[in-house]
Amino acid sequence: MSKLVPKEYDVVILKTGERVGLMDQLDETHFLPDYGVETPEQEEKTMAMMPIPIDDIEKVVYRHRSK
Repeated sequence: MSKLVPKEYDVVILKTGERVGLMDQLDETHFLPDYGVETPEQEEKTMAMMPIPIDDIEKVVYRHRSK
């Protein structure tokens, strides 16, 4: 089975176990994550706009399909 390569707008699981959306792909190996806003911690991480490297992504759980 081939491993899905993360892309912009996918939902992924990080190696930390967190589920995040990939809002924007900055380059081949970095994404701006959307952690959500359900808790103050999630909102703070999302608003910090700290890129996550592709190496921190465990797996893709949802693939955005463009029209």
